[in-house]
Amino acid sequence: MTVAPPEAARFLPVHDAYGLRLALVFGNHAPGGQCPYYSAGRCHHCDIGAGEGREFNLEDNRARLAWFQQHYVEALPRVAHLVLYNSGSTLNPRELPTQMLDEILDWAASLPSLKVLSLDSREAFLSQKRLGECARRLGHTLRPILGLESARESVRNLALDKHMSDSGIRRAFRAVALARAEGADCQLDCNLVVAGPGTTGDGVADALATAELAFDLANEVGLTVDLNLHPYYPSARGRLRFPQHGRCSLPVAIRAVEGIANLARARSPGSHLFIGWQDEGHDQDQGVRAVELQIIQGRFDRFNRTQDAAVLRG
Repeated sequence: MTVAPPEAARFLPVHDAYGLRLALVFGNHAPGGQCPYYSAGRCHHCDIGAGEGREFNLEDNRARLAWFQQHYVEALPRVAHLVLYNSGSTLNPRELPTQMLDEILDWAASLPSLKVLSLDSREAFLSQKRLGECARRLGHTLRPILGLESARESVRNLALDKHMSDSGIRRAFRAVALARAEGADCQLDCNLVVAGPGTTGDGVADALATAELAFDLANEVGLTVDLNLHPYYPSARGRLRFPQHGRCSLPVAIRAVEGIANLARARSPGSHLFIGWQDEGHDQDQGVRAVELQIIQGRFDRFNRTQDAAVLRG
């Protein structure tokens, strides 16, 4: 049994506003290795929750961690921003046991250049107590990632079927703020899908409204929120559910990022943006994706480092 992640889930180190950024994908401990929300038939825009086709245990993920340490041995001393995924919610003990996450955090705390660690989760698992424990164990800034996707419940819950209420989102922001008020070094990241299913027009207005909501909620509770921006691509599940909804075009992605960058300067000057283009092999239009990346990847990388939207125009 191989302990290495699938080839498509071996993220290359890239740069963001914090420095060298590395994302690591661990296995999911839930039945079948799937995110429980995915196995329940929710989150129709995403195939990542399908996991790796098997249920992980502590031995599996300890071996995965050892593989990462060897595979990225040259990059790890320079990593400033570490991002943890597990095809679901890293803060859900059913999907990643507390013991395993603690072991990962202990290892991450030893990285000499680390400034920030982001860990993928969901609003139901962002508790003040657990966030405080993780942040103190890490000794650096901890940023749970909330898959907000859209400010509109009609998009988030009817189209995408995420079952994420406005009140649940507010509770998640408050949980991070309360952990911070008790001395934990916590902030928050939010994912945002640009021009995804359920959006109207070209999707730019929805992206701007979602960024505005994230900035406003963060300001209300004294947080600084970073945004991960993901132009929509059709996954297998997404194409089956939304056969008429095409991918986000590059001009739309550029306009959305420019608008959100302007919002960030006005509403949340301490916030950083990151354009994510890693698909873990789930984009159903790999030929189109390859052409798009040839055109835009260098500009996206420059934006992620500099936060200067002018570089997106070439």
